[in-house]
Amino acid sequence: MALDRRAAGGAKISKEPRANWFISGRVALRMFATLVHMSSFSWTIVGCAAVISTVCAWSLAQGSGGDTSVKAPPPAPAPAEPMPVSPELALPAEPAEGQWQIEFAAGELRLYVDPESAQSYWYFTYKAVNRTGQDRWWASKMELLDDHGRLQRSGKDIPVIVAKRIQALIGNPLIEDQYQILGEIHQGEANAKEGFVVWNAAPLDATELHVFIRGLSSEFKRVADPKGGAEVVMHKTMKRDYRIPGEPQASASTPLVCEHTQWVLR
Repeated sequence: MALDRRAAGGAKISKEPRANWFISGRVALRMFATLVHMSSFSWTIVGCAAVISTVCAWSLAQGSGGDTSVKAPPPAPAPAEPMPVSPELALPAEPAEGQWQIEFAAGELRLYVDPESAQSYWYFTYKAVNRTGQDRWWASKMELLDDHGRLQRSGKDIPVIVAKRIQALIGNPLIEDQYQILGEIHQGEANAKEGFVVWNAAPLDATELHVFIRGLSSEFKRVADPKGGAEVVMHKTMKRDYRIPGEPQASASTPLVCEHTQWVLR
């Protein structure tokens, strides 16, 4: 049976590499013949080396198509897509009339790999200031949702020693973990609370993270349970969207960038 000499799609099989080597061989023979007539043996040796270098470089350039242009770097990852929120659940950032709201300054969301267990954790720092006109109770609830639908509350299954190591790593003598920080938050900047929370990061296969922070506002709404039954109470909650660029462990020292913030009923 005759061999099919056509490549997929009907294209002819390229014979250029074999032709390139044939041509380069002829060039080399001609150059070498010229060198034989040279009177100096040392010049002949030098000339041979030049011939070999020239032919190799020419052949490699031909084999690669002669493309020596600098390749452009890969494009940066697209910004995180804001999680879709029903219009009736979206709220303005300003507090509603007659409602109070704690001033909240988000810190950094970073990956931490425990040196002893090699387990991975996400930790998030923040600062809360009470400017509501009277003392309030601080007992925030912070949850982490990834793009695989895994939702977890901060502090769940986090070893105490891991929280202590992260606290030492942050290096802020005023910062407290989510249990130490519970209690009254008095008024004014001088009485601000600085805290951090921790979540399990494994498995490290997520590309987007969403942080939900509840307890900043007195605003809530009773809505019908979509599954039927009694009404449910939904609270004003801050939502922050993050994208994880590349390999998380390779950039563990770099904080994730929040690409979208929104207030929602949750």
